[in-house]
Amino acid sequence: MVNKTELKASELRQLAIDKIIAAPFLNDFKYLKSRKVLKKEDKEFIFEICFGATKYSALKVYIIVESKKIKKKYSTGVCFHSELIALTKKYTGNRDYLVSTEAERERVIQEIIEDIHAFALPFFKRFEHLETLAEQVHNSGFLPHRKRFDTFNPLTKRFIDFYYQGE
Repeated sequence: MVNKTELKASELRQLAIDKIIAAPFLNDFKYLKSRKVLKKEDKEFIFEICFGATKYSALKVYIIVESKKIKKKYSTGVCFHSELIALTKKYTGNRDYLVSTEAERERVIQEIIEDIHAFALPFFKRFEHLETLAEQVHNSGFLPHRKRFDTFNPLTKRFIDFYYQGE
C-alpha cells in the first residue's frame, strides 16, 4: 500500500475533488470524471464547475455557464467563464488551491465547498430569472462587485446580444 506522503500531486488533487463532489448540495450535478467537471443542465443553460491543475500542482476551480440558444448559432455557447474565487469578494488575482499537504488540503476543501455553496450555486440560480439577469448584466456585468471585470468580455457581450430586451 502506498503511503499518503508518497502520493503524486495528481492523486492529491483527485482526493480533494472526490471530497468536494461528495458535498450533499451537489447531488443534482453529474460528475464527469474524465473531464473533472460537475455538470447540471436545465432547459436553456448548462452549468459547470470544473477542476483543473496548475503547473505547480495546485488545484484550480472554474465556473462555466453555456447557453444552448447561443450554441445553436456559434460553435460554443459559453457565456460566462471564470475562476470560482472571482465570484467572491476575496478575489486578489490568480489564486491556486494548494492541496499537497494534508492540513492545507482539508482547509482548502472546506473553503471550496463553502464558496460553491455561497457563491457558485446562487450565481447559477440567477439564470432562472433571465430577463432580470440580462438587465443586470447589461448595466453592470455578471460580477458587479468586480468593476470592469467583464465590461469588454466578448462572452458577456454575446450574452447581452441574445438575452437583453432593453432599449
